Amino acid sequence: MGGKRDASLAHTESLGPHDKPSVVPARQHRTAPPDAGANRPRAAADVPGAAAPKLFRTFLLFGVSAFGTAMLQTLRSASVERGWLSQQEVDEAMGVVQLYPGAVGVDLAAFIGYRLQRARGALVATAGLIAPSLILVLVGSWAYFTYGARPEVRDVVVGLDALVVGVLVSVTVELAAERARAKLPAVIALGAFAFGIAGFNVLWPVLGAFVVGALLLRSADHQEPVRGAAGQPLSWQRLALVMLPGLVVVAGATTAAVAPGTLAAVTADMTKIGSIAFGNGTVILPVLQQDAVAHHWVTLSQFDAGIALGQVTPGPVLTTAAFVGFAAAGWWGGVTAGVAVFAPSVALTIIAGEVYPYLRALSWVRGAIAGVLASFTGLLGSMALVLARPLLTVPAAIGLAAAAFVSVRVLRFKTLVVFLAGLAIWGVYLVAGGQP
Repeated sequence: MGGKRDASLAHTESLGPHDKPSVVPARQHRTAPPDAGANRPRAAADVPGAAAPKLFRTFLLFGVSAFGTAMLQTLRSASVERGWLSQQEVDEAMGVVQLYPGAVGVDLAAFIGYRLQRARGALVATAGLIAPSLILVLVGSWAYFTYGARPEVRDVVVGLDALVVGVLVSVTVELAAERARAKLPAVIALGAFAFGIAGFNVLWPVLGAFVVGALLLRSADHQEPVRGAAGQPLSWQRLALVMLPGLVVVAGATTAAVAPGTLAAVTADMTKIGSIAFGNGTVILPVLQQDAVAHHWVTLSQFDAGIALGQVTPGPVLTTAAFVGFAAAGWWGGVTAGVAVFAPSVALTIIAGEVYPYLRALSWVRGAIAGVLASFTGLLGSMALVLARPLLTVPAAIGLAAAAFVSVRVLRFKTLVVFLAGLAIWGVYLVAGGQP
């Protein structure tokens, strides 16, 4: 083999300036179209840190260090830095997970995990992300119902909300700079922002952006179909396989719905909420509150404490569901509720992770996702403003939010560093007699 290669090189070098090689392999100089092969699920061996145990540990770290919706920044930057997804791929993923119910941050983690290691990767990534928050909320729930509420928690939550606002504004500005430069995406983002501020269901701006994007943001930058893992075409066998987790969720929810007992009722209700509620944790929480109070599992004041506990602990805010489950049915109720509320959307994410790479070859799909991502930019901005409203009477909190924004956006500090330093500063402020 080496001799043939050397002889070939010698023959090429001996050609004159106007001569051409007699034979050029047809595939040797063919260049792939832009992004050819993008959005393919990768094999674990091809991506650093994608093996299941390390993937779990990595997302466990994210679950320990990321608070609420601010985890979007962590997942977005970490995916690119670690070579898991390109910037375009992770942004498209953020658009895709807006199209079905569930907590956006958890679904994004599941989508990334699926792209790395299919269903196993999605389950491992999700488990790592929610495990720390679930454990902390369960322990906090036990402490609350055993020893009563602590007013100091609310003071800490004010500072935590300020940090979340600063990080959310940073993510919004970055997305707007990348995705809302053109007039139409900017209009979509502003419309979604107005919907969010008005308190309407986030489903409507997302669906509207999907339709407008499909019709008016179509592009023709990808000329060849995009295949799945290892270049394999989509098959009915793979579709059947990725639907198995969804069937398990449906079977479990159906069984829980007809079974007697509080634990079964909690399981069925949390699965229902996870199946119908669009948006992020702060949008889904009112739906959870309505059901939890109606079933007399918690009172309004207890649910407020549960929200505070979900915010002051890292991970998705929607783990407040574990607080409700604990109040209704003890430890097993908390575990079941914390898993059931995320299960439907994770199952849908596994399907989306398999199907989207094939649909992405269609120009109207790319346009639709561009529209949804523009609407998501506006919704993030409205979320930040809604969270910021209670802080307007607390100058120290406003200053903390501004410092968090500058630290992430300008100084490029990691979100973990920002939250740890910010909470330490806020703690010193409270100990020194500062009023939230």
